[in-house]
Amino acid sequence: TELRVLLLGWKGVGKSSVGNSILGRRFFESGQETDLCLRRQALVCGRRVTIVDTPGWDWFSVSRTPKRIRQESQRGAALLRPGPHTLLLVLPVVSSLTARKRRTLLAHIETLFGETACLHTMVLFSCGDWLGRTPIEEHILRGGRELQRLLEYCGNYYHVLDSKTPGKDRSVSALLDKIEEMIRENGDK
Repeated sequence: TELRVLLLGWKGVGKSSVGNSILGRRFFESGQETDLCLRRQALVCGRRVTIVDTPGWDWFSVSRTPKRIRQESQRGAALLRPGPHTLLLVLPVVSSLTARKRRTLLAHIETLFGETACLHTMVLFSCGDWLGRTPIEEHILRGGRELQRLLEYCGNYYHVLDSKTPGKDRSVSALLDKIEEMIRENGDK
């Protein structure tokens, strides 16, 4: 099976680290701003996984995200011919989501990838270790209405990735299972 994944999100949310965690090795430079899309591939849990890391967006407005960054995000999708199976929207578990931030995320996705992009978007909560023993469902309830609305937009597809805790391989395998489920449900829409 081949899975094509485009990492998306704000600046500084850990997209590169997420890509490294999923692929199981350090392909992407984390800790510094990504300027150009980078495509990497590995065999993960018996699947060929191709990931494109993209530059981060502005937190508050599509128009404040430089045009070259918006174009680079679109180029990232083109690097995954015939197109990405999943737009993985990276959101740190510790970030609070306001109505404005939620609208900005959705505006970026729809402006860059079209109105049906929601069918292929999954929220990936990074920094899962911050949850401690709190179940993600409880975190989502505490996260408020805006977080819940974002997840509804994504068809309630989400996953928590904790790159610091043993058992990371199980978490990555579960993520890939969810991506395959999403593909089966939405097909080529």
